[in-house]
Amino acid sequence: MGSICQSIACPHCGCSATEDDYYKTGERFIWCFRCGYTYYKTIDYTVGDVTPYNETEYKGHGMFYLVSKGKKRENDGRRILNRPLTEQEMNDFKAELQDEAVDLEKSYFVMYENGTFTTIAGNPPDDFYLPFDVYKNRVGKDNMEVIVPINPH
Repeated sequence: MGSICQSIACPHCGCSATEDDYYKTGERFIWCFRCGYTYYKTIDYTVGDVTPYNETEYKGHGMFYLVSKGKKRENDGRRILNRPLTEQEMNDFKAELQDEAVDLEKSYFVMYENGTFTTIAGNPPDDFYLPFDVYKNRVGKDNMEVIVPINPH
């Protein structure tokens, strides 16, 4: 199977999102590691020449990213927030960031509600809130890029 993996403007927040387009099968995946938007278009089944697809879309509500100071721990990594959090869940995420083993310079908790990003804790990367067009111009200074590189943050 062939796919094109690239950065695109997030359909929800407008920042840099990752798109994985399986052009031979028509399947498509989008993840925004800024607002948490997630989209999947997958083959349900194939009968003869007919291929119905399932489409799933989650409007993003933010991102939680945890990095330990030393050895990587089980709860390290990115968590896409694809639904509003309860007060208890908010408190649980805040408590995770209070752990002494957490590197607060690299970890962050960002909410996205009603078109607005709010940093709850930590330090998102400098380019975290950049609109896609600004990001695209920074990585492709001559604007000759056919495929915009994926933003790893």
